[in-house]
Order: sequence, then C-alpha cells, then structure tokens
Amino acid sequence: MQLTAQGEANNWYFGEFAGITFNTNPPSSLSDGQLSTLEGCSSISDTSGNLLFYTDGRTVWDKEHNIMPNADYFGGTGLMGDPSSTSSGLIVPHPSEPNLYYIFTVDEPHQDNANAYPNQGPADQFGNPLPYYDEGPDYAIPQEDDGFNNGFNYSLVDMNLRNGLGNIVEDQQNIHLVTYDEDDPEEIKYKCAEKITAVVNDNCNSIWVITHFVNRFYAFSIDENGVDPNPVVTEIGPTIPLDSYRRGALGYLKASPEGNKLLTANLQDKYSSLNTGNVYLYDFNNATGEVENPILLKENILAYGVEFSPNSKVAYATSSADLVQWNLEVEDIQSTEYTIENVTGMGVAIQLAPDGKIYFPQQQTQMLNVINFPNNLGENMGLSTSIENGAIYLEGNSAMVGLPPFIQSIFTSRIGIIEETEDTQIETQIRLCEDETFILSYEHETPATYQWYENGELLDGENSSSLEIPFNTDFTENLNYTLDVFPENGDCKLSGIANIDLNALPKLQNTTISECINNINDFSSEFNLTENEANMINDGTSVQDYNFSYFFSEEEAENNENPIPNENNLTATTDQVIYARVENIESACYSITEIELQISDYQTGASLSLIRCDDELNGIQDFDLTEIDASFLNQISGFYTSINNALTQTNQIANLESFPNTQTYVDEVFYRIDNDNCGTIGKVELIVQNLPMLSNTLNYMYCLNNYPETIRIQPSIPENEDDLYEYFWPNTNQTTYSININEVGTYQVLVTEIETGCEAIQEIEVTATNLATFSLITQDATRFDNYIQVIIDDNSLGDYEFALDSPHGPYQDSPLFENLTPGFYTVFVRDKNGCGVVKREVALLGIMQFFTPNNDGINDYWKIIRLDKNIIADIYIFDRFGKLLFQFDEANQGWDGNYHGKPMLNNDYWYAIHLDDGRILRGNFTLKR
Repeated sequence: MQLTAQGEANNWYFGEFAGITFNTNPPSSLSDGQLSTLEGCSSISDTSGNLLFYTDGRTVWDKEHNIMPNADYFGGTGLMGDPSSTSSGLIVPHPSEPNLYYIFTVDEPHQDNANAYPNQGPADQFGNPLPYYDEGPDYAIPQEDDGFNNGFNYSLVDMNLRNGLGNIVEDQQNIHLVTYDEDDPEEIKYKCAEKITAVVNDNCNSIWVITHFVNRFYAFSIDENGVDPNPVVTEIGPTIPLDSYRRGALGYLKASPEGNKLLTANLQDKYSSLNTGNVYLYDFNNATGEVENPILLKENILAYGVEFSPNSKVAYATSSADLVQWNLEVEDIQSTEYTIENVTGMGVAIQLAPDGKIYFPQQQTQMLNVINFPNNLGENMGLSTSIENGAIYLEGNSAMVGLPPFIQSIFTSRIGIIEETEDTQIETQIRLCEDETFILSYEHETPATYQWYENGELLDGENSSSLEIPFNTDFTENLNYTLDVFPENGDCKLSGIANIDLNALPKLQNTTISECINNINDFSSEFNLTENEANMINDGTSVQDYNFSYFFSEEEAENNENPIPNENNLTATTDQVIYARVENIESACYSITEIELQISDYQTGASLSLIRCDDELNGIQDFDLTEIDASFLNQISGFYTSINNALTQTNQIANLESFPNTQTYVDEVFYRIDNDNCGTIGKVELIVQNLPMLSNTLNYMYCLNNYPETIRIQPSIPENEDDLYEYFWPNTNQTTYSININEVGTYQVLVTEIETGCEAIQEIEVTATNLATFSLITQDATRFDNYIQVIIDDNSLGDYEFALDSPHGPYQDSPLFENLTPGFYTVFVRDKNGCGVVKREVALLGIMQFFTPNNDGINDYWKIIRLDKNIIADIYIFDRFGKLLFQFDEANQGWDGNYHGKPMLNNDYWYAIHLDDGRILRGNFTLKR
C-alpha cells in the first residue's frame, strides 16, 4: 500500500496564475496555471512528480489546465469550497487505489450567509436579503460566493476517467461531513472553520483528515474502504465564538510531518478587533485521532499561517507582517520565541516543500520568500528574500495569501535515492547522457525490504537497496524510478523518486579553419572559433542549443580544464589541432571534436617609390598615392600604414591624394591586391628628398672704412660640392657660386640640386661695420681705486672689445677698467668684425695719503703722483683751521712740511687741487715725522 511519496507535492498552483515546480533544482516558476485565488488552493502530482490536477475549492483543472467537466463552478458543477477560505481544498490520495483522489473542501463561513439560513444569502442580521456582501458591491453571487455556508465536504476524482485526465465521480461529489452540533441552531448556520490538514495514521495504512470548529477538532479516517463519516471529536480550547466568525474561522491548521503535533492559527477572537488572534500547539495522537495538551504560543496578534520544520522540532507562524519561530524540544516553548519583523507584507501561508525548505508569499508581489534551513533556530534558519539565496521569482504572476497544503507525512516519508544530501535537501532530478549509467540507491539504517518501480511498473526481481540505470538509446521517453522501503520494525513505508532525463550526445564532425597570416612578426593568424560552430554540428540543431568551449588537448577537453580564453580571437603561430567541447545547454551532455587550424602566407608584390622635396624643411611631405604606376593602381584594393594592417585589412588609408609620411624623410606604406589566396602585399617607399643643405641665414660684415673695396659672398654649400648645384642671385642676376659686393643689405641665392631638382633659397645678410669713435671717462685722484670707462659714440656701427696698453690684448667685452693705480695708460678699441683697432692715451692722477719729511729720500714731499704733463694744476695746503700753509703748481716738487721754514707738527692737513679742466679735488693727508 503506497500512501505517500514525495513527488505528490512537486507542483504548486496558487495566487494570481502563479505556480512553481520542484521537478527542477532549484525550483522554477510555472506560468501555465489557470487558477486565480486570494487564499485557498490545492494541487497534486503523481509519485513521479507529474502534475495531475489542481483546484481553488470550487473548480478543478486537469494536468492540461482544462476544467474537469464535473468540477466547473461557473458551469454549475462546482465543488463547495471557496477561494476566499484559508484552506478551501486539500487533495488526499486514496490509501489503496492509486487512481483515486479525494478533494476535501471547506467553505468560507460567512456571517451574511448565516443571517439568511436556511435560505440563500447574503442577508443582514435581521434576515433581510442583500444585493451583495458587506465587503462591498464587488462581492456578490455567484462570483464571490454561492450564498450558502456549505461546511466540510469531499469529492472523489477518478484519474482513469477522460482517458487519464480525470474527472469527479458523479455520485461521489460534495459529500457532506458533519463538523458541528446538528442540534445547535447557530452552529448549523456556519458548520465549519476554514482549516484542513492531513497526516498518515501510525498504522501506515490510513490517513487522518483533520478540521476544526469553535472548540472542537474533527479527525476523519480514510482507509481502504474510503472515508469514515464518523470523526474522532476532541473538544478542547480555546473556543472561537461564533460571533467572531467569519474572521475567527480564518487561519491555517497543520499537522507535523511526524504526525504527533498540531499547530493552529486563529486570525481573530473578536470580529471587529484585529489583534485578538492566537497560535496554539497541540499533541496529536496519531493512533486514535485525539488532540491533547493545548499550549498557547502567542496571543493578541493577527495570526494566519503555521508550519512545522521537516524534523517536526521547530514551529513557525505568520503574525501580521512578522515571522515567528519556536523551539519545540524545550519545556518552556514560549520562551524560545524568535521574531523577524516585516517580512511577509501581512499574515500569509507558510508551506513546507519537497526540497525541505519552507516558502511563504511576499503578498501581492511576484516573489516567494524562503527559509533555507527550517530545522535551525534563530537567524540560522536562513531566511532569504533574494533570488540569489533561494527566493523564487514568479515571472509576472502574483503571490497572494494562500499556498497549497499537502498531506504532511509526505515530507517525512521521503528519502533521497540519487545521492546523499542534507536531511532536508533531497535531489529528485538527474540527467543522463548517451551511453551513461547511474546507480540509484538508499540504505535504510535498520533491516528493510526494497521494491523498485520503473514508470510506475513493478520491476520484478529488483529488491536490493540499489539499482543501476542503463541509458535508453531509443529516446522514446524519459524514465521515472521509485523505490519503496518497508522497514521491518513496523515503521511506515519510505519512498524515493528519481526522474531521469534522457539525452543524446551532440552529433559533431571534425572541421578545418584556414586563415591567412595577419602578423608578419611571428607568422601568426587570428582564428574566430565561434564562427565555425555551425560547421561542427551535423544533426540539424541550432548552435543556440549548445555551449562551446575550446582546449589545446583532448584530455583537457574531457576534464573541462584550462579552456582557451580568447575563443573569438585565438592567435596561432603554427598549424595545429585544437579540441572543441560542445555541451547541450539543456541536458549538459557533451561531445568533443577536432578543429584543424591552418595558416596561409601572402604573396609579395613589387616595391614602388614616390619622391617629394622637403619643402617644409622638416622631413614631412604630403604624398599622392594615386601617382604610382597605373598598372598596379587598378589592381590595388587598399593602402595601409603597416604590413600587419594590410594582412588584416584594418585601418585602411582613406585619403590617398594627401597622405603625410609619419617617419621623417624615409617612410613606407603597403598596398594590397586581393586574389583567391591570401592576397598580394607590396611596399611603396615614401622618400622626402633633402633640399640643398643650406643654413637658414648667412651673415657677412662689410667694413665701411674699406669702401669701395668688395667682399665675396656665397651660399653654405661646401666649395668641393659646388658643381652639384645651380645658382641664381636675384639681386644681381648672376648664376655663379659666389659674387663680390661692397654694399650692405639682404642678398638671396636660389640653389637647385641638379640630380633631384629640389631647390632652396638662402638669404645672406650683409651688415655694415666701422672703426670705433669714442671718449673716455676716468675716476682718479686716489691711490688705488681708479678706473677708465670707454664711451662708444652712436655713429660707431660695429661690435667692439677693449684692451689696455697692448693692441694684442687681452681684450674684454666690458668697456670698464677698474682698480687701476695712478699712471699713464693706452686704451685700445677693436671691432670684432675685423674692421680695425683705435687707440688713445690717458693719465690717472694719484693723491698721497701721507708723507714723512725726514730727509731719508722716501716720501719727503707731499705732491700729486704722475700728473699728466699736459695738465695744469694749482695746489693749496691748509691746516685744520683753514689757514693756508703752502701753495704750488704741477711743476713744483711738492710741500716739505714747513711753514715759513719751521717744521709743522705731526697732524692731518687739507688740500685743494684746482685743475685746468675745471675740477677741484679736496681731501686730507697725514704728516708723519
């Protein structure tokens, strides 16, 4: 008997046309669903994970997303659930008939319907009919509700009907189950709350379907005989009063995967007060169906969703926008409360999934958030709202409030048969490629018996813990394998599934790529491997179906190691073979093929040349490339600045008629002639011919003192090369190498190179010069600090230098001679341009600072030293009181220190020297005896 298997929960449909499948890893979005619901929904798949049908509690859609004929709400054949009921529907497989499924539905117990009982609602509190429900004009019959509180019902689906698409069995539709006190006139108006859950009985052969109303749990048993209409009823608190319905009826009920606990969320305890709800934990006796030991986990909240962790040791609930967690393994469970605020948008469903994670909607968005490690406590639960960390994007469809519930035992009876994984992470999908085998296995920790199924059919003789899968070369269908494990200790059966996706290897052929050399330096060429991809595939498929990678060795290709990084621009310097690994994107199956890379050389064309004169005197000229030989020009496809550009036909020269060379004087460009091979490439040498080697300007000096004598001028062409050029002097119309002139001014000569015809004009500047005329300024009458300064007259045209006492120098550029002792000097002024030298004599006076009239023959007289014989002077001697002591002229030998024949005392005395040039020199000196 196969009650549960993990594939049954693999496809979810919910919200506004949203869906996800766990047949992929990670789970992926589905967009083919037809269901639009705020809350209630349910879906079921076969044990292999193939969708069977889904429902909103009123209408049922088959696996092809068409409405089952006997379950069309708007067609008059609908079920008695309600999309606005928390758990409008729950699908439960028949315990012993694999093609039969029960859909348990619970209606929304609306107060406006209760007001109208037993008539059709809506009605006000006095029983007066209303045109629409109290939510507003958009909430009317039949879109919102059928007008009745239908309570708890079930319908039977037979998947053998409609050629395997299934349908509701006609006499097994909307069978009512009593979940209220039939003698209570108020309870019969509402009938049930919006809660359903299911779990396998501990006998492993039957299923408990559990619901709730007011203060009672109803546990209905389903066994091989079908649904027992007589439930196990447990009256237990809290009491959700009828006057709080329908708000108090909202909220999920969940059994733990191990079947020993129940969690319930009651949205509100008072109809008009939002934060009056609660979350309760109960013990559930899986053998008797009784509920015991209520524990209030949280109160005064807006409670809605509840769920257990896969190991049944952690509880979760949604309260308004918050997510709350409790540790169920401690005595004081309430003290372990851990809250993450503002993650749900408001109270929403939270649902355990086949991958061992818990998902919940981000309400009215396109996202399902995820708890990646729900067995862990606190922040280690791994809550994520990002796609990168496991949240699911619904691709344009919206999550609302509800998610589909399942028999909770599914999530504890599942095992992994593909590979060992974490306890909550079970892989169910595997891809196999052509000629590939795989071993499925599971080893139970206690003695057990094993049974394998292929596509639902029993495999005779396969009763070990492992199964080797060969590849199906016919590719007629994918395969599904199921393993049932029956522990000998009496534990319930465990099931594992493996969906095998069978895939052929890519069909390839070896190819050759020939490219021309494009780098002359290393004889290399560039290969675009991507452009060859279509040539490798020979089965008619598209390159878009494959990933291509390239390797230098076949071993690296097999191991997928060290791929060639530049597949769009691979440079090769020799002919070689590389290997392509071609992998089907969808299946990941790959094949390897060889690619031969061949490099071809170009032909060498004739060398050409163009010559230009260096008119700008900088080695750069504009060349007209179209002036080359016409027989070549007509064949040329383009000119290029480098041979590599010509090889690759890149950076072609655009302006052929005005191309400047970039290398001075000698440059080259390359032409290309296209042909069937790699083309012909030749060189055009660009020569910038030097003009006659002339300096910019020549300067000559003409001495005016020599007029009318002439001087010879010539260009800056060496005399031993003068016969290589022709000359023309525009000033004189002469054609000689040199000319004679005796006039200052600017002369020009046109010099033409006879061999090349290149010509240049040189200017020759003839500047006047002459002998200097000058005057002298002297500073004298001191013993040492005397100087002579030469003042050149304005009519002197030359550039002059100066010397003292010798016409041979040394000469100096400064006209000032300093620190001279008294005496006679000759000043020489020389024209630097060779016009001549002019001289003049000058004397410097010297005044004695002291004298010693002691008749020793040394300084016995005070006098003027080296007085020029041409200078006339009157000299006066005074004492310190201004008394004249002595007077003499330049011819006198000086003062002997006596006054009227008497010696004067040692002291300072003053002089006044009157020169005939008008100067008066004054000062003092010392008499020492």
